[in-house]
Amino acid sequence: MIPLALASPFTGSLHGLDVPPDRVRRIATMLGLPEEGLAAGDGRVVALLGDAEAAADSAHWARPFAAWIEAGPLDDAAVAAQVARAAQADLYACLTTATANQLHLAGRIVHAIDSHRPLTESQRDDIELVLHEAISNAVVHGNLQVEGMKGLSVDALDRFSSALAARMADPAFAARRVEVSCWLAPQGELLVEVADEGSGFVPQNRADAATDASGRGLDLITAIARQVELLDNGRRIRIRFAL
Repeated sequence: MIPLALASPFTGSLHGLDVPPDRVRRIATMLGLPEEGLAAGDGRVVALLGDAEAAADSAHWARPFAAWIEAGPLDDAAVAAQVARAAQADLYACLTTATANQLHLAGRIVHAIDSHRPLTESQRDDIELVLHEAISNAVVHGNLQVEGMKGLSVDALDRFSSALAARMADPAFAARRVEVSCWLAPQGELLVEVADEGSGFVPQNRADAATDASGRGLDLITAIARQVELLDNGRRIRIRFAL
């Protein structure tokens, strides 16, 4: 599990998507929150997801939803801890690697940002491209621990694709978490952090990677974003955008 920072109390409400109502009520009681309901609390709603299919509807990635936590594989105490963590950000998602990959999470997050702070078409495109690269890095190189594609041959593509499929089929890797936290600053700035549960990495020397077919995502992120920081030995990337 991604380590928890200082937890803050959450003051909104919970809404289950393919999560049994009695479980939602138990977790709400643990946190001292109103029972399930989209109109309860202060208007911020945490979606507790049973699986990827539960979050397929884009309406669940817009106001009043502000956080998305895949509850299925976690016990109630762990879900409650993630809800407390969600209180630290304006928008928050914590999903398994398998679900993040299936949902195309970057587009969902941009849709959520746009519903809370309207974006121009250019801003949406830039932010989605950057988040796609950051989340892909977290999924592929972080949680699945698959190296980038070496070379441009068909054989290299086959080896890379086979390695991805094998790791995604292994529950020990597919169940690792991807976390996305967003802060919408009033002065026109967006801060996003993407974290994984991998072993970390040291950025590759670009001169050594000239023939690699993948591994250029960080270069693209740096070219578009206002500021980029790698934290926690490469397991967390902090990205700032001007809005």
